[in-house]
Amino acid sequence: MNGTGRSGIGPGLVLAMTIAFSAAASPASAAVPVVAPLAHANLGERSQVKALSHGLEATLQVRLSHQCGMAMVWQPADQHAAASCSVAQLVVRDLSHPRSAPHTFLLSPYGPNSGYGHMEMSLYQLDAASPLPQVIVSAYTGGAHCCELSSIFGQMPDGTWRETSLEQSESDGMPTIVDVAHDGTVEIQGVDQSFFYTFASYAGSFAPITLQRYHAGQLATVTRDPAYRAYLAGRLAAARKEWVDGGQSEPNGFLAYYVATQAQLGAFAQGWHYMLAHAESSRDATFGISICDMRQTDEKKCTPAERRPMPFPQGLAFFLQKQGYITPEQAAAVPLTLTAQDGKDSGPGQYGPDFSCDPPPDHNGVAAMLCHDSDAARHELLFDQVYYALRQQVGRDGWKALRQQVIADENAANHGCGLPEPGAADQDVPDGAVACYAAAMDRLTRQYRQRLTGAALEESSRPLDTHIALQRRLVELGYLPAGTEADGVYGEATRGAIATWQRTTHQPQASGFLSDADAQALLPVAMPPDIHSAGNDAPSPATKPAARPHLNLFGGGVILAITVFGTCLYFLPFGVACIRDSTRKRSIFIVNVFLGWTLAGWVAALAMALSFETRSDYELRHQAKIRIITEDHGPDSRM
Repeated sequence: MNGTGRSGIGPGLVLAMTIAFSAAASPASAAVPVVAPLAHANLGERSQVKALSHGLEATLQVRLSHQCGMAMVWQPADQHAAASCSVAQLVVRDLSHPRSAPHTFLLSPYGPNSGYGHMEMSLYQLDAASPLPQVIVSAYTGGAHCCELSSIFGQMPDGTWRETSLEQSESDGMPTIVDVAHDGTVEIQGVDQSFFYTFASYAGSFAPITLQRYHAGQLATVTRDPAYRAYLAGRLAAARKEWVDGGQSEPNGFLAYYVATQAQLGAFAQGWHYMLAHAESSRDATFGISICDMRQTDEKKCTPAERRPMPFPQGLAFFLQKQGYITPEQAAAVPLTLTAQDGKDSGPGQYGPDFSCDPPPDHNGVAAMLCHDSDAARHELLFDQVYYALRQQVGRDGWKALRQQVIADENAANHGCGLPEPGAADQDVPDGAVACYAAAMDRLTRQYRQRLTGAALEESSRPLDTHIALQRRLVELGYLPAGTEADGVYGEATRGAIATWQRTTHQPQASGFLSDADAQALLPVAMPPDIHSAGNDAPSPATKPAARPHLNLFGGGVILAITVFGTCLYFLPFGVACIRDSTRKRSIFIVNVFLGWTLAGWVAALAMALSFETRSDYELRHQAKIRIITEDHGPDSRM
């Protein structure tokens, strides 16, 4: 993942806040309490497998059938189906009643070119009131990030058997069965897949957890049950740490998940405020909610303006209401930008930390100190100014090592000042802690600044108020989204905004750093020096306002054309396979995706696409084989 944007999270508090968040939760939030199946069997390439437990025998088997077009569990009736095919079926038998007849479910066609493969089943006691376990059967349908079909098969109180469909999953394998509350009642854990590709790419999307209980053929969603709040909070903290550690890329993909989960926890307002402080306005029309989406109209009937994504907060409010996370009243009442009171732009001399203090993190005395003491927060921001310059200088490959070093140094500084460890019972801050913390952070600031050179050094040495004013100027000019907090933390979005400004205003370099010359060009008037600085930065003369961004349409068109051509060329082998309707397209796709970046891999994928048997040839050969078998063994029995 890439990038922070806007205000970001300070390096010293991310780990501390995560520990505190997790410590506030019960042990149930520490790890996924996965429940093992009573029995499991994988069909693979075999024609039959069995699973047996607690008086239930379940058999997965594949049989030749001439009724390929009939309705099945995972396939509607198809009048154009092949004359013959292999069909997977589930047979369940109640061994506690030997005289009872087995029940058979026809699942789907199975095997090459059927669209279904890798079938497996597990036995679980999902329904505590049922005398027999339930059977979960899953099959893979193929495709990028897609798809696993699953169904539950259970005996009803009247002795009949019923299939209950689970939502199609983009995960790999069987559904996850958990016992979140450790009370013997199991839940089916999934994710809300409507979040994928809505506000970010698949890799940049985070999806809220869903928890369901099964009883007598029915599924009930219980995610908001108070018994599960600690678990959801722990998972949210872990996801936030993953996002921050990954560089805070595609922030809107994470923030949509964050607000939705906070709504599940009953803290929607807090989550919404956090989102407003960190949201990123994307000019990429690929993701987001449009007016056309809100009207639920055929996209072809919408104008280009109606298909253009609306601002992220507005689209998110509509999306969360539509998906049932918030009420229409909540969606109508939310602010779409931060107010002056919400933000930390309170003027020179007043500072807040680089994380939300509404409310301050629980069980974290250091965080509470930074939220309530402007001077302590100022010294942390001065270190952040150096840290984020060094982070940009070392590049992505050096982020992990730099972060580990900073966390170790800040923890040592906190320990030296007698500051409490996050999550501990006693979070009282000792007398003199602010002065000690400020001195320790200043030492770290000087130590890390020695590693900077050139424009990075100039940027890190700038008065803090000027540093913040430059970021605010990027917001005013539209290079950062309206509502972005100007807190002096130059995360990925701010770096991107600086580089864009440098390119569009034809500065000598588009490095993402603001040199002294860049700062003079960006600010329309001179800023006063930081009231806490030594005064070694003289006011800059007034300069002509920077030009507003404009689009280089020709250059953008060339880049787009090259990108489209390269993508088409890269996936040419898979395209050939689709046009020829080759068998084993999945194998061709895997070779194309993972090895196509090499010439040998690309050529191999193309050779496979051209040489593998087509589906029509396969069907002809398969039908001929069946006729031979029929002639040799007499009339074929039907299933």
